[in-house]
Amino acid sequence: MKVLALLLALVFFVLGALYGLGTINFLTKSGTEHAHHVSHLVVCWVLALLCLIWYRFQGSPR
Repeated sequence: MKVLALLLALVFFVLGALYGLGTINFLTKSGTEHAHHVSHLVVCWVLALLCLIWYRFQGSPR
């Protein structure tokens, strides 16, 4: 489960960065004509942070 948590954190971090740069705005309902989706960036980075917290609380086997 630790690998999954790290993988998801990486995916959410990269998605957030791409939303912030405006690279993948075509995935949103508003389309490419709108500016950067900062809210998507924040949500993706919060999810990445939660995945890192999940990773941290995956203790070593007893």
